[in-house]
Amino acid sequence: MFALIATLALLVMIYVHMSIPRFTATRRKRFIAHVVLLLVGLAFGTISAMLSGTIAPPWVVILGGMGVVHLPALCVLVLKRFRHEGQS
Repeated sequence: MFALIATLALLVMIYVHMSIPRFTATRRKRFIAHVVLLLVGLAFGTISAMLSGTIAPPWVVILGGMGVVHLPALCVLVLKRFRHEGQS
């Protein structure tokens, strides 16, 4: 089960970070989006791992937390893809 959670979180993160350049106009905005998502995800995952105790291995909780932070971006990017929107 832990491997499934980690794999899903990684797939969400990979999709989001691969799609950001397609829908973001400037290089600076892309960089900011990547950095903010990664730092917030890492912070959320690390705090979650510290609070989870022995429920799951810390690396799974960190990856799961990072995946959770990337979910809203995933939803926005999927909607943009369905609507065939350009860069913004």
